[in-house]
Amino acid sequence: MSKAEPPVKLVLVTGVSGAGHSTALKILEDYGFTAVDNLPLALVDPLIALEVETEGRSIAIGLDARTSGFEADAVARLVHNLARRLGSRFKMLFISADHVDLMRRYNATRRQHPLGQDLDLDTAVRADMQRMRDVEALANIVIDSSGLAPADLRRAMLESLKLTEAAPMPVHILSFSYRHGLPETADQIIDMRFAKNPHWDDALRELTGLDGDVAAFLAQDEAAYMVLNQLQQMLKLILDRMKADWRPNLTLAFGCTGGKHRSVWAAAKIAKWIEAQGHPTHLHHRELDDMVGRLASLWLLKLASYDRATHSASKGSLNLL
Repeated sequence: MSKAEPPVKLVLVTGVSGAGHSTALKILEDYGFTAVDNLPLALVDPLIALEVETEGRSIAIGLDARTSGFEADAVARLVHNLARRLGSRFKMLFISADHVDLMRRYNATRRQHPLGQDLDLDTAVRADMQRMRDVEALANIVIDSSGLAPADLRRAMLESLKLTEAAPMPVHILSFSYRHGLPETADQIIDMRFAKNPHWDDALRELTGLDGDVAAFLAQDEAAYMVLNQLQQMLKLILDRMKADWRPNLTLAFGCTGGKHRSVWAAAKIAKWIEAQGHPTHLHHRELDDMVGRLASLWLLKLASYDRATHSASKGSLNLL
């Protein structure tokens, strides 16, 4: 029975300019690699010796026409040396694209080609494709990104690198108050202001959505309960699709007027359900946490004021003596 190959610990990412090597680095970073781009070629080997061979970290390093010391012969020496030392733990990934696609991308973004200072765009693209042929021949993996969506590039890369056992996608869930603004990081926002408001019940006003009495009150709201059940069904489809597309994470935000009752209850309930689906879950109640922080600050101010008063009283007593 043959032994399984050890996991890839080092990926050199290169390719023709504009083909997507920066996107490839971001994909590997989302997977858990430490991504380093545009490091001078002379510093690549010392970095690998420290981070990969000594510390055992997973590193992805981007090399392209901008890299100081980037020449085919120098890259070849580096690649042969790394292959000898790391074996199958090292892969070189080359991202290519056809001339038409590269021209379209540069025209769409209006970015200057790295060789564009002295050459027009068409000539610069052709010159770069020509100079990178010797480098492409060194690569273990070559992916043509022409016409590929980012999700397709992600899938092709990770399958080629045999990184198909992705870690469960983390889901960030937060509750918030509409009075204090929408959270900027949210991918999806669920408005819970339609649910019955515990604020108008004197016995529940000072409690939060984390308290059992508030949870029982909201569970009796048939509309709120049905919405969360339907949301679970929708999230099951979304999470499965996002995992299949190798998406790095998802942030859900639940809002209500004060960010204390309805949004907190809904966020906690959905977080518990998502965690049961096997996804790492990070729950944050923005207004409750801010409230705790404000109370702690007030307590510290009062403590400092008490210390000053006690110190002044002590000094006064000494003066009387």
